[in-house]
Parts: sequence; C-alpha cells; structure tokens
Amino acid sequence: MKSMLQLFAAAACVAALTACGGGTKTIPTTPVVAQPDYKLTTTVTGSGLTAEAGDTVTFHYEGYLYDSTKTDGKGAKVQSTVDAGVPKTGTVGVGALPAGTLPVAAGFDLALLGMQPGGKRTAVLPANLAYGANVLNTTNTSGAVTAPIAANTPMVFDFTMVTVSKAVFLPGTTFTDMVVGTGATAVVGSTVTVTYTGWLYDPNSATHKGTQFDTNVGGTALAFVVGSTQVVTGFGKGVNGMKVGGKRSIVIPPGEGYGYAGSGDKIPGNATLLFEVELLTVK
Repeated sequence: MKSMLQLFAAAACVAALTACGGGTKTIPTTPVVAQPDYKLTTTVTGSGLTAEAGDTVTFHYEGYLYDSTKTDGKGAKVQSTVDAGVPKTGTVGVGALPAGTLPVAAGFDLALLGMQPGGKRTAVLPANLAYGANVLNTTNTSGAVTAPIAANTPMVFDFTMVTVSKAVFLPGTTFTDMVVGTGATAVVGSTVTVTYTGWLYDPNSATHKGTQFDTNVGGTALAFVVGSTQVVTGFGKGVNGMKVGGKRSIVIPPGEGYGYAGSGDKIPGNATLLFEVELLTVK
C-alpha cells in the first residue's frame, strides 16, 4: 500500500507536471569549443643536429590559452619552463612529450621534430593536439595556482630547442672493468650489494656521461639477486661476473634498460644509460 506522502505527491504531479519534472526535459550538453587549425611557424632556424624520432631533446616552451581575438592567438600564459628556469628533456617522436607529470600532447612531437639547437617555433594546437580532455591547474614560479587549463582547450606554444642528442642503438649491454676485484665472483643467483652512479649516456661527451639521474654512493648499498627482475636486465648482466672489490662501467641500451617508457621525469623514454658500479659483497 502506498503511503499518504506518495499519494499526495502523485496528485501534485498530475496537477502541475512542470513542478515535478514532467513535460519536456532539458538535457545538459558539453559546450562546444571552437578549435583553430594546427599551424606551425619557424621564427628562428637553429643549427647543428636535427631532431629525429628517438632522439633525446632538451627544450624550453611557453604555453598560452588560445585567443581567437589576438593576432598571434596568444591569450593568458599558463605554462613556462623559461620562467621556471628549468628546460624539459625527453625523447621526441615517440608520443612521450612533454614528459614528467604532464599528460602527453601530440603537438609537441609535431613541433619539435626537425628542429635544431637554437631554433624557435610557434605552434597553434587544437585541443586534440594539446592536452585534450585533461583539466590542468597551472602554477607560477612561486607555486601559486594561475589560470587553469580547461578540458578541450586549444593552446599556443612557443618552443626553443636547447640540445639534441642522437639516439644510440646498441646491440646489448656492454661493460669495461675499471678495477678488477679479487674477492668472490657474482654469478646468476648470487645476492650482491653494490654502490653505483647512473648517468644518461651522452655520445657527444668524451666520458659519455650526460645528466646524472641517480647515485647511492655515500648512502645505503643496493642489494639484489643477479639475474632477477629486481633491477633492469642490463644492470644485472653488467654485474654478473664481477669480483668483490671490482669496479665496472656498464652501458645499457634502452631494450635492456627502461625502454620507450623511461622512468619518472629523470630517465626519458628510449634512453641509453651509463653506470659505474662497485661490487661490495657476494653471498
């Protein structure tokens, strides 16, 4: 049996359909944002190595909300590595930029491919080439939240190429003994402790040491089982065969390192790595 409240509510709806949601309903719709055409303009031609897919690039960018009323399309500035004083580094042409914690924006690859150090380009990006459906809060150098980037927002970016490092494809992990140890030998299945320092491999440097991304020297030694998945494949291969007291320089190609995914914001996708390792103990 229906309660009195239900009966009164039903009667009220018959008397006034519009008051109880009767009649035509309005279905909310997502506002349609007018999107500009993709446009890329080279403002300064650089010199040196040309950025190709798989290369590691370091670049600055400044991002603006698109404003169709402005001649250059630039509305409020919402992103700037120039203001922050820290350029971005990542692998170009593999769908990984702008790297770090930001969502992938396909327009970054389109704009950066073909650039040379010192070159500058301006790209007008419709939302599907910018941040798409993502909603971003942006901050200034003081950490204060500035204008947000709403979903489906077209953008304008100014890019400046800083460096280009060519992709290095090695057949497998290689190593060089810096010091040959005299103690127990590490073999597959051994539990070892090591200290290490890791750099991005730089083919243009005499030492091949690019940006240092990690070290435990002076801290807690790393313990792992040789041949296990506790470390990337190339690291285990490089330590295998070392003797306690030994030091090795190990070069790890992407396929035996972090591959196209990279790791965090310090190791870009498709990065070749260089480690210097000292073997402390073997069990």
